[in-house]
Amino acid sequence: MGVSLYEFKDPKEALKALEKRQKELVKELEELIKKRERGEISEEEFYAQKTRLEREYVEVMDRLTQLRFIVSGGL
Repeated sequence: MGVSLYEFKDPKEALKALEKRQKELVKELEELIKKRERGEISEEEFYAQKTRLEREYVEVMDRLTQLRFIVSGGL
C-alpha cells in the first residue's frame, strides 16, 4: 500500500494521508482507462494494473473506515 500508518503519531494525520491516496488512486485509474482507450497499453497490462489499483483502493477504504471510527471516538 502507498501509505504506512506507522509513519503517523496522530490518527488525524493518517486519515488525511489516506484520503489523499484515495484521490490519487482514482486519478491513476482514470489515466489507466485513457491509456487503454488510446491503445497505449495492452488489455492484459490494463487488467493487471487495474486489479492492482482496485486492491489498493479497497485496502485504503478499509483503513479509512477504521480510522474514521477511531477519530470519532469509537461511537
